[in-house]
Amino acid sequence: MVVEHKGKLEELAGELRIERDALRETFDLFQDGLLLLDAGGVVLIENSAGERLLDQADTPPPSVSGAVLPKPAARTNLRDTLADFARDAIRQGMAFHRVLAWKSRQFDVRINPAAGGRALVCVRDVTEERDRELRRLQSEKLASIGMLAAGVAHEINNPASFVLANIDALASVLRRLDDTLRNDKVYAKNGGLANILFDAMTVVQESKEGMARIHRIARDLRSFSRVDDDANALSDVNAAVDSALTMLRSELRYRAVVEKSLRSTHLVRASAARLGQVFLNLLLNAAHALAELHPRRNRLYIRSRDEDGHVVVEVEDNGPGISPENMPRIFESFFTTKPPELGTGLGLPISRDIVRRSGGELTAESEPGRGAVFRVRLPAALGIAPVKTRSAPSLQAIQRRRILAIDDEALLLKAFQRMLVSHHDIETKLGAREALRCFGEDRRFDVVLCDLQMPDMSGVELHAVVKQQWPDLARRFIFITGGAFSSEARRFLEDSSIACINKPFQLHELLELIETRVAGGEA
Repeated sequence: MVVEHKGKLEELAGELRIERDALRETFDLFQDGLLLLDAGGVVLIENSAGERLLDQADTPPPSVSGAVLPKPAARTNLRDTLADFARDAIRQGMAFHRVLAWKSRQFDVRINPAAGGRALVCVRDVTEERDRELRRLQSEKLASIGMLAAGVAHEINNPASFVLANIDALASVLRRLDDTLRNDKVYAKNGGLANILFDAMTVVQESKEGMARIHRIARDLRSFSRVDDDANALSDVNAAVDSALTMLRSELRYRAVVEKSLRSTHLVRASAARLGQVFLNLLLNAAHALAELHPRRNRLYIRSRDEDGHVVVEVEDNGPGISPENMPRIFESFFTTKPPELGTGLGLPISRDIVRRSGGELTAESEPGRGAVFRVRLPAALGIAPVKTRSAPSLQAIQRRRILAIDDEALLLKAFQRMLVSHHDIETKLGAREALRCFGEDRRFDVVLCDLQMPDMSGVELHAVVKQQWPDLARRFIFITGGAFSSEARRFLEDSSIACINKPFQLHELLELIETRVAGGEA
């Protein structure tokens, strides 16, 4: 009898061992970590993926830029944390699901109570998945901001153009008035009138300087907005740095003295807008590291140079530096020492990703109490001929031309008339369809100034019609744009035969472009 029972028990034990081994093998088929725990939190079964995942979770991250990691403090490991969650799930008889942040990683944890007072734990590393999703959302956000920025730049540029043109015209009127009155004996004796005229010209000059500043801001805003730029396009890092500095002018002026030394002479193959985003992040981080109470003592250095076939850009500050315990983590997603209203912990990881996609590297160095240096190193586009600066024609030698200006802004057309009337014979047409009717009767124009984006019929569409019917006239077009933020308009302007000038512009810039176009040169 005893022998019979013993045999049955051994047979049953063998079946249980087979089932246990089958369960282990089944567990090992899953790529997610799977653990079976008892009510006391003891791990009964753990698959290979779970063992590997949880061991890696408790491994310290590698050091960055030579920083030495401090010895880790005594702490519970991830298995013990999961065991605590499992005991609670068993005790409450309820399933458990949450995303757990553990050190530099994030884990999706699901716990289901099982028969016999046990719990099945499924754990998956979702760090990269969530990073990708957040980067996608960030990219979509930047694209939306880019469209908004392009629209804002366009709306600023239109009124800025006719204001600047009117200021130019007013300055010309005042100069002529001053020249006329200087020959008048009454004017010579009337110091008050002379002073009034001098003050008026001073006001006009200061207004021109203010509009020039608006021009630079709108230009940089338009450049920064082009988040979909080709990553293989040739870009000037110095221009990207200058754009970022313009965008942060108000932020930086109250925090630090900026010392700039841009000596790089090579272009790089990278998106100009993305590079602008990188330098914006680095400059903003450096500014936030400096105390607002000492703007005269704070220094922010930005330098560019050519080095061994690369272009190197450094952003350095004289702030408190980065502590050794934080240094290894500065490029981790969501890691930040800033308050929530100032940082999300995504700026540096995204910046490094942008630089790496361009074949470069972003590194950091710091000594506590002696500031930090962030260094962008990008391959130079060697063998690319430098851009030749076109020699400007002498304005005194300008011949009077017959000009047609086409725009949907009536005020801008009036401004063009005031601006050009002293140099050329100018006619205006409100919109593309009115211009087409004009071309049907009269095409004897030396140059056609045409707005690129008009509501009823765009400049691109008008040019296509003119090119088909009157090819010679199409070659005389100069397009004026406040921001080409549609893909069709950008592709159109990439044609090297197309002449274009961005709003707002100075009178001499337009006059030079007109002369170049008449001469048949490239704009």
